[in-house]
Amino acid sequence: MIKIDIDNNYLDEFSKHLSTCLYEELNKSIENKKVTKPQGDIVVDSLSDTDIECLQYIKKNIKAIVNADVQKLKDFIAEIDRKYPALTKKYAKSDTKPNLYKTVKYIFVDRGYESKISSAKDGEIAYRLVNEIGVASCPYCNRNYISVLTKEKDGDSKTRPQLDHFYPKAIYPFLACSFYNLIPSCSACNLMKSDKDSYRENVKSPYALETDSFKFSYTLNNTDILNIGIQDSSKYDYKESINIIFDKEETSNTKFFELEKLYNQEHRDVVIGLLVKKAYYPKSYITELSKFGFSQDEIYRYLFSNYNQDDDLHKRPLSKLIKDISTELGLV
Repeated sequence: MIKIDIDNNYLDEFSKHLSTCLYEELNKSIENKKVTKPQGDIVVDSLSDTDIECLQYIKKNIKAIVNADVQKLKDFIAEIDRKYPALTKKYAKSDTKPNLYKTVKYIFVDRGYESKISSAKDGEIAYRLVNEIGVASCPYCNRNYISVLTKEKDGDSKTRPQLDHFYPKAIYPFLACSFYNLIPSCSACNLMKSDKDSYRENVKSPYALETDSFKFSYTLNNTDILNIGIQDSSKYDYKESINIIFDKEETSNTKFFELEKLYNQEHRDVVIGLLVKKAYYPKSYITELSKFGFSQDEIYRYLFSNYNQDDDLHKRPLSKLIKDISTELGLV
């Protein structure tokens, strides 16, 4: 996983817009003690006193919920789980959901996230959000680019990465419009994560990671790989000669996203390429390059077509893997 910078200039504008919309919807439901869609369809026809109490609590804290950082998001989950557990339960499709859950889901997911953030009509918020966050590869896996293409004139195409609710909106609907709960991600990670409960499994958000929370390493299954480039490569299945491992890891995260399995399935050849560079680019060669006035970062970019600084790792897929393994091999 790749750390995302928590400072964002768009937060205040985002929070003001969403807080106002949600506040109005909550207030309307509290006053009417029922929930209806704009066209008159009934969502909930009777709210209990406890339901109203919960909605009042959320309304009172609406701005704090929308702009809460990761720790405060967890605090709100813990508080609501204690007072109103109907809002923090994972319901099966066949379950009869309580009125409180249906009300909050309608306000925050249907009227909030779907209508104001991700819809075709008001989708500019989603585009602005992912542009402001500014990560170029999936922060969950660092395996795929997440591209933003904005529409400049009629007829132009438009695309953006998916927005994952780090704490799932199906379990925590009151966080469906929280800025720091919306993570730009690749479709593979979003699909794999789905509605798995990241809160109860103690998974760390990309906003809460430390730079060195994860460290890639590798192990050799046999020494055939050490002869690569010398012997006939067709004689060996080099991919089976190594395993990618996490030497330092947030265990819950790697298991949650099955990162070790994915990296071993798809990216062992990258490590093999670094082993080849180790054989053909000894330390003396790198030292020679520095004599021509190249900086360490410039030499790194030349050799690995990759970024070396932690703040830049999001800019290219597999950058964290390449940095960690090349460092372990003494290439940088």
